[in-house]
Amino acid sequence: MSKTACYLIRKASEHEATRIAGIHVAAWRAAYRGLIPDDYLDSLDPLQRAVTWKALIGAPEELVMVAVRGTRVAGFCSLQASRDPAAPPEIAEISSLYVEPREWRHGAGSSLVAAAVDHATKHRFVALTLWVLATNERARQFYAAAGFEPDGTEKEDRRLGFPIHELRYRRGL
Repeated sequence: MSKTACYLIRKASEHEATRIAGIHVAAWRAAYRGLIPDDYLDSLDPLQRAVTWKALIGAPEELVMVAVRGTRVAGFCSLQASRDPAAPPEIAEISSLYVEPREWRHGAGSSLVAAAVDHATKHRFVALTLWVLATNERARQFYAAAGFEPDGTEKEDRRLGFPIHELRYRRGL
């Protein structure tokens, strides 16, 4: 795909599902500690998540990209058509973007966003959206710096057994 900073961005392969799941869990624990219940974060199991990621990597409707430094996957991003019920088909969504916490602020996240924007543009999407935890100031600042803005849409997700208040961010392409 593209090479930005010191990260190679490319499509993930199914054999990387375990690494992606490990990053997912580590990033949730680091980013969401104090924002969602600690007992939930402590219960996250990378092996269970690896099964889900293996299926997503192979799904035709979702593109999972990884940021690689040397031979090590440092982060990942998944991109698909918007999952929002009222969204027109020309809107894409970054459904997940996580970086190994020790790699934060080294360019992996920015490289993944740039690759997602590039891919969405090439596939004729007109905008890119994502959902962010309302209380996650670090992520909100990151997305704002990447050209995303809140579009005024909010939701409360209770699928995990507790409320998660999210804001939708949007960037035109």
